[in-house]
Amino acid sequence: MNPAASAPTSGGDPFAAVAPFYDLDLEGYDDDVAWYCQLAAEADGAVLELGCGTGRVARALALDGVEVVGVDISAAMLSIASEQPGGERASWVEGDLRTVDLGREFQLVVIPLGGLQHMAELDDLVAAFRSIRRHLAADGVAVVDVEAPLPDDFTPGPQPLIEHWTREWRPQPDGPVLTVSKLVSVEAYPSESRRAVTWHFDIQGADAPLRRETAQFDLRTITAAELELAGRLAGLEVSGRWGDYELTPFDDGAQRLVMAFARSEDDA
Repeated sequence: MNPAASAPTSGGDPFAAVAPFYDLDLEGYDDDVAWYCQLAAEADGAVLELGCGTGRVARALALDGVEVVGVDISAAMLSIASEQPGGERASWVEGDLRTVDLGREFQLVVIPLGGLQHMAELDDLVAAFRSIRRHLAADGVAVVDVEAPLPDDFTPGPQPLIEHWTREWRPQPDGPVLTVSKLVSVEAYPSESRRAVTWHFDIQGADAPLRRETAQFDLRTITAAELELAGRLAGLEVSGRWGDYELTPFDDGAQRLVMAFARSEDDA
């Protein structure tokens, strides 16, 4: 998931409180990074990442010497992105991925790791694809990656609160080591194709009281057919569909749904 791509349900930055823990949450997850670096090398041009969060992918591309622009709605996420290794080599833009207009085109446009699932309504999903089309060069490639629909997505009601992990965290290089636990609760609404997700980060220090930071957001369950149709409405056509980053054909056992798009031949 990429919560940084989410549109806020109220004023302000919806992920300011949990942004400091985002890299900790994805610590060690780089399954897709090498593939995006390969795609960028093949595209041989500038890359746009929509819903970039703290720049996990964009920073890796920048360190590879790629010109990359990262867009996110969360100022807190972008602040962290700019301060991490590679962050100084990328360009960061605060904006809504549905409406942003940078006035230029890119050879590769990507929305990694579930960013599209924060599009609450189908109109939002189409708007995101229109943003992709707005920024995609005539011979460019766009890639989106979401969770494949799973049985739990269609089982209504709340699921048990689950502890995902407990890890050590040092917020300042010369500061104390804290312990952070991430707990997640999910409630599915199959009739609306969405899940209400709550993240709790419990922070504990040796000489500090326990505190909790929380983020709540909706994730949309999106099928391959919906992605294809949204792309068509935006002037894009499917050029690839896989179940992982090794380009295994997508099937009912896949955990991911990864699709590539190009501009439609008949798109004016």
